Amino acid sequence: MTAPLDPRLLAACRRALDDPDARVSDLAAAVGMSTGHFQRAFRQSVGLPPGEFLRARRLARFVDALEAGLSVTDAVHAAGYGSTSRAHQAAGEGLGMTPSRARAGGHGERIEFGTAACALGRVLVAATGRGLCAVQLGDDDQALRGDLARRFPRAEIVPGSPAFQHTLERVVALIESPASCPDLPLDVHGTAFQRRAWKALQQIPAGSTITYAELADRMGHPGAHRAAASACGANPLAVVVPCHRVVRSDGGPGGYRWGLARKQALLDAERRTTAGSQSQAV
Repeated sequence: MTAPLDPRLLAACRRALDDPDARVSDLAAAVGMSTGHFQRAFRQSVGLPPGEFLRARRLARFVDALEAGLSVTDAVHAAGYGSTSRAHQAAGEGLGMTPSRARAGGHGERIEFGTAACALGRVLVAATGRGLCAVQLGDDDQALRGDLARRFPRAEIVPGSPAFQHTLERVVALIESPASCPDLPLDVHGTAFQRRAWKALQQIPAGSTITYAELADRMGHPGAHRAAASACGANPLAVVVPCHRVVRSDGGPGGYRWGLARKQALLDAERRTTAGSQSQAV
């Protein structure tokens, strides 16, 4: 197995990344490696291929330029995109919004939300017109609303309409019976690695668990178990994206941003439900 980059080489790589026109071959040359060897070592160190990292870095540079007040055209050149169309495509895939909306920091997004009692305490559900953007668990509605406002500081956050009540009820039903699989549209944004992790989490069957290392393997990033754990911690949709089904390699529950007691309760409920289904099928 290729060894990860040591700290000295990582520092040289970071300096090369400051060049908006940097390519993978440029990064490899900066650390004195062949392109193939560098790609393997970088993936071991960071958890994703260098090309994917460069694309994410370029997109972040583009958003920074827009938020600094540059025009879309100037931001395209500052970020290192070869054309405006490439920037539009990257913004759509990585941010879920056009460059003009990114320039406004997402201002103008309308988010509906509602809170309800559930088996795990209180739940807040929020959605844009495209789908769920937040499902948070807690004990206090005011604290949950405050967290939502901090996550979407430029959005218009409004109480859910009567039609939104159905979405809230479906999420509560999922929490009460986490082995069910509702078809709910999602509108979540994160890094390429995070989105890949969240998609992999949705493939874990109810009643089953995998380790953080196994999650990294399923994503095609063996050895990136710490990055996989971080992606679980960044999951914005409790239960809907079932990060509670990932545990430590020693069988311990690992972490859970909404509390280990809730994680254990979800796992116990799923095991009871799937065990009951299996016994009825016999």
